[in-house]
Amino acid sequence: MTATGSQNSLPVPQDFPVGIIEGFFGTPWDMRSRMTFIERIPRMGLNFYIYAPKNDPCLRSRWSGDFSAEYTAGLKQLALKVKSAGMKFGIGFSPLGATADSAKSLPVFRRQIKLLAEELRPDYLALLFDDMKISLEHEGVLQNAFIRECLDVLTPYGVRLITCSSFYTTDPILEKVFGKMPECYYSDLLRGLPDSVDFFWTGAKVISTEYTEKDLRLAADILGRKPFIWDNYPVNDGRKASDHLYLKPFSGRNLIPSLASGLAVNPMKQTFLNLFPLASLRKALETDNAELISKAAAENLNFCHDGSFTDFVGTCTELFASTPLGEITTAKRNSLLRLLDEMLPEKEHALHKTDPADGSAADADTGETEKIRNEIAEINEIRDFLNGKYVFDPACLTG
Repeated sequence: MTATGSQNSLPVPQDFPVGIIEGFFGTPWDMRSRMTFIERIPRMGLNFYIYAPKNDPCLRSRWSGDFSAEYTAGLKQLALKVKSAGMKFGIGFSPLGATADSAKSLPVFRRQIKLLAEELRPDYLALLFDDMKISLEHEGVLQNAFIRECLDVLTPYGVRLITCSSFYTTDPILEKVFGKMPECYYSDLLRGLPDSVDFFWTGAKVISTEYTEKDLRLAADILGRKPFIWDNYPVNDGRKASDHLYLKPFSGRNLIPSLASGLAVNPMKQTFLNLFPLASLRKALETDNAELISKAAAENLNFCHDGSFTDFVGTCTELFASTPLGEITTAKRNSLLRLLDEMLPEKEHALHKTDPADGSAADADTGETEKIRNEIAEINEIRDFLNGKYVFDPACLTG
């Protein structure tokens, strides 16, 4: 994309699925932050939210166990929050190891899917076979059986099924990490499945910087349908990516609405800092014009941030994207921490004036309060990043 890019801008249909899939490895967001984040993102033009943290054991490593009443109640509250924000709610389910003994696993799997559908009434269910070791030549056949079982359960509830196969990109890194793809994997996987079943696809790479017409048409040829894009920008859960914050606007996404069936963004581990790249997403789906994308992002950020704070983040954006945390000089790191330490009490004082604990400012500008709360959270996220809280932990990949 050039600095100006194409002057054409094609509005994205309002019903085109554009949303979040919280699908990263590592410590999931805390529920309070997640709930607040969900309140913020409809303004960015997002219309769904799928809960699918890799490290939620109930949905992955211990998927066959009973859900506690407390856990189920929490998911119900989350579903209600998403729907009350005007978005569709989805739940991700990763039956880790299920295909090793499908005769034993399928009845348990069916019970769990039915429970999720009955209790949560989701709009989407994401059945995820990604990032699992592959050792069986007939893995595609086995996964196909689970997809069919899931579809059979979900159809009466009107739930849209999105599957992520074990090979969700042509990037050869998947075979290096998880095992060689069986020769007939895709034909076995797709056999007899209706077009209504969507499949996630990350593009030419696990982390794709753009989605070209060639990439998207190849995915459609492989899957026998338009791909539902799982976008691994701005997620930063990997060994190298954990040392970065990705705050730049989206780009190279303008062909997705015409050549894909939807777009799910996998966010960063830092909850509220995701607002910075997300502010550009809707416009980046309309055009490849960098100037128009940046302008739209600035307008969206103005609703949820003070201009001076947005400017401050802008001065750090390139540094955090291009320089690993361990290579940021001590002087630069300490300088940023001092600035953040100066900002925090100012923001907290401003918050008290607009939203005091005694309720004396009942008529305060709630928009201003929202801005300050966002900024306090983001200041703390940047501080924690600089202090090494989000460094990569290999143990996060074991679940």
